[in-house]
Amino acid sequence: MAPREALVYWIGTSENEIHFIDAVLTAYDGLASVRRELRVADGIAMYKVYVASGMEDEFLEVVARLRDRAKIQTIRRGEPDEVSASA
Repeated sequence: MAPREALVYWIGTSENEIHFIDAVLTAYDGLASVRRELRVADGIAMYKVYVASGMEDEFLEVVARLRDRAKIQTIRRGEPDEVSASA
């Protein structure tokens, strides 16, 4: 279970790319935690990411840089109690 302070983001990408994204985010200690929970929205696999409280700006900066190297189709903020589901 994620801490209550964590923010939820969903990253639309492929299974191969999420491994790379996870490795990069893990290098930033305490920034974010990628989950293998996913849902499909508009034909895009969306992976759940918990972002540490107070680290949202840094997370968004890292993701912006990642977009130059990883195939990120979309990113959106979710609700803290949002559960994964296929759509």
